[in-house]
Amino acid sequence: FNKIINGAPDWVYEEEFGFSKAFTWSKDGSFLAWIRFDETAVKQFEMTMFQGQAPSMDENALYPQPYEFKYPKAGEDNSIVTVHIYNINNKAVADVDLGSETDQYIPRIKWSDDNNHLAVYRVNRLQNKWEILFADANTGETEVKYTEENKYYIEESNYDNVKFLDENSHMILTSEADGWMHLYDVNLESGFKQQITKGEYDITDFLGYDEDKKTLYYMSAENSPLRRDLYSVRIDGKKRKRITQQDGTNRAVFSNGFKYFINYFSNASTPTQVTLHNNKGKVIRTLEDNAEYMEMLSEYKYNNKEFFTFTTSEGIELNGWMIMPVDYDPNKQYPCLMTQYSGPGSQEVRDNWSFDWYNYLSQEGYIVACVDGRGTGARGEAFKKCTYLQLGKYESDDQIEAAKWLSKHPNVDADNIGIWGWSFGGFMTALCMEKGDGIFDAGISVAPVTNWRYYDNIYTERFMRTPQENPDGYDDNSPLYHAEDLQGNILIVHGSADDNVHVQNTMEFIERLVQADKQFDMMIYTNRNHGIYGGNTRYHLYKKFTNFLEEHLKDGE
Repeated sequence: FNKIINGAPDWVYEEEFGFSKAFTWSKDGSFLAWIRFDETAVKQFEMTMFQGQAPSMDENALYPQPYEFKYPKAGEDNSIVTVHIYNINNKAVADVDLGSETDQYIPRIKWSDDNNHLAVYRVNRLQNKWEILFADANTGETEVKYTEENKYYIEESNYDNVKFLDENSHMILTSEADGWMHLYDVNLESGFKQQITKGEYDITDFLGYDEDKKTLYYMSAENSPLRRDLYSVRIDGKKRKRITQQDGTNRAVFSNGFKYFINYFSNASTPTQVTLHNNKGKVIRTLEDNAEYMEMLSEYKYNNKEFFTFTTSEGIELNGWMIMPVDYDPNKQYPCLMTQYSGPGSQEVRDNWSFDWYNYLSQEGYIVACVDGRGTGARGEAFKKCTYLQLGKYESDDQIEAAKWLSKHPNVDADNIGIWGWSFGGFMTALCMEKGDGIFDAGISVAPVTNWRYYDNIYTERFMRTPQENPDGYDDNSPLYHAEDLQGNILIVHGSADDNVHVQNTMEFIERLVQADKQFDMMIYTNRNHGIYGGNTRYHLYKKFTNFLEEHLKDGE
């Protein structure tokens, strides 16, 4: 137990490489390939599980029990991963030759365009070198068919955007080779890499290749970083066409053969509409227009997101949105809550539909604002990866700049600006309140990372390298080491059974605050994980948030 896993990923692979099935059948069903994880060297993490409620764990009523699992933190040992292929016909197992290095990752295996070669993705520990190996299904012998290196890191999303064609003579993939995420056609014999799409915009998803029409379909932020559209392009880069025409956020799902697609569209003023189209974009049928939902909403007062841009003191243009209070008086000022996530490649400022707690807050007299700072997605590699080796530095600088810009807004009460976030956003909330020199009157930090040394190694080292290589990068922007600078009222929230961002982060942070003589509010949710839900938990959680803001932001205390 907790040592050898066959055909299913270990905890950190599932969390950070995003898959739950570590085996795959060849097209003709004659070979079964799988990944084997040897977790022996991975250290265990222990969480205390209480009796709790919803559900109740009665076996823990008198004596809480430990829950143990393998969790490799930054700089620590990983599972040793191997790949194997079982031949159904002769019942032989071939061990795939992955080379002599064992401190590496195998984030994907998939069958190539024939039944005899398994494509194995090999990525180094720093995740800045990606190789595609072809393994002979009978012998396990391998040949490197493709290598890509990046001075920062390889985007994990690229691993799902590979399509082998024409009996493995070439393949389609996405790459940031020119500084933007684009599509490439790679000749697997010569290694020549032909760029298919070009321009200062990011491809956000590769949907597939119609071999009959030699046409690729993909989602792109070409129209705006805030939007997503479906495009098609010939494999030679010609006849590029925007298929979706409504401005906002589109998500297309194609039928087999690429004759039709279902589109999910929304924007800031339009709830999701679901439509069936042919591959040229013509609407065949509306599957859901949400007319009933819109009619229901017409009975309520609410404001939609309004988008804005501003330029920081460093000359960086940032995108944001704002929701104004319902029936607001242009001659009055209102408390303002900033929301953000800020993690690498993420985006919170999108032209899509949302109707949530922020709309409730606007009904209660708050302005809610959101800004995507440096490190976020759909604005090219330089904008996204400038945070490399120093997570938190530029992201917090930009949120503080956003707060200062908002403080000059005629309707914002500059003495009552708050910030909140969850996970990476919780990390940012704590750090911004420490670095913000009093610009934030209140903050809510939920499930925060407080030192990246505590987080898992695949995610953390992708952006920070190891603590042994980059100790200052880990510590300079850790909320632990700036506790004495905290200003404003902070609410810290964590689930006691958070297996992702461990409650250790909060416990170490509050100890620093105590020793720095900083007062704070805290809420621990029994046996709740990173999502903090179950039974009445979510209702209690958001009521806690709202009451805290009423006391410390709206009332100006």
